[in-house]
Amino acid sequence: MDHPFENLGPERFQHFCQALLVREVPDLQCLPVGQPDGGRDAFYYPDKPGEGFVVYQVKYVRKPFAEKDIHKWLTDIVAAEAPKVEELIKRGAQRYYLLTNVPGTAHLDVGSIDTLSRILNDALSVPARCWWRDDLNSRLEGTKELKWAYPELMTGVDALRELVESGLTEDKARRTATIRAFVSQQYDMDEEVKFKQVDLQNKLLDLFVDVPLTLRNAKVGRKTRHLQFYLFQRLASLEPDAHPK
Repeated sequence: MDHPFENLGPERFQHFCQALLVREVPDLQCLPVGQPDGGRDAFYYPDKPGEGFVVYQVKYVRKPFAEKDIHKWLTDIVAAEAPKVEELIKRGAQRYYLLTNVPGTAHLDVGSIDTLSRILNDALSVPARCWWRDDLNSRLEGTKELKWAYPELMTGVDALRELVESGLTEDKARRTATIRAFVSQQYDMDEEVKFKQVDLQNKLLDLFVDVPLTLRNAKVGRKTRHLQFYLFQRLASLEPDAHPK
């Protein structure tokens, strides 16, 4: 699942990346945003003495899907950061990570993932790698608390899941199973819509058009109301061609 990292902005994106890294590296040192950090947004000293430290740097792009010349972007990034990283290597850096919201491409040898890996290893004297958009997406899955800390990243699926779960406080498992069974049965019954007057027969999803949507529940808590409001915002922000027809 792809998450809208662009909703965060550069500073919030760096904070998010630091929070994501802390889940994997609890002893991570997170640096403040907007200060001369010498090419470090976070770093980590391993437990064993003499092993040096690991450097993490975050690069945010406002419109990552509009980046046409990805190779030039990669080259410019490495050219700008390599001198800083080399200085850190002199101070004991043993590994370098670059984190970005730009999507990588997987083509063997010529894709952006392999290309950047090659550029980094040629430019730096320590192992280096990049966490692309897909890497961040994969690590974000299943981190419910982190999504609540950065609600800008929540998708419609996340909102629906939370909305259903937060409204089923009593006999939660039984009610969830009942709702799923009802929806499944209703879909089976309505999958084929027949118009007897004109002898027309079609699949339900082929006839789906935009319809008004409302959620009715008089006894809901504050969290559920926020989820409802968020869900309506997400639905309202969809492009016209994103609606099923």
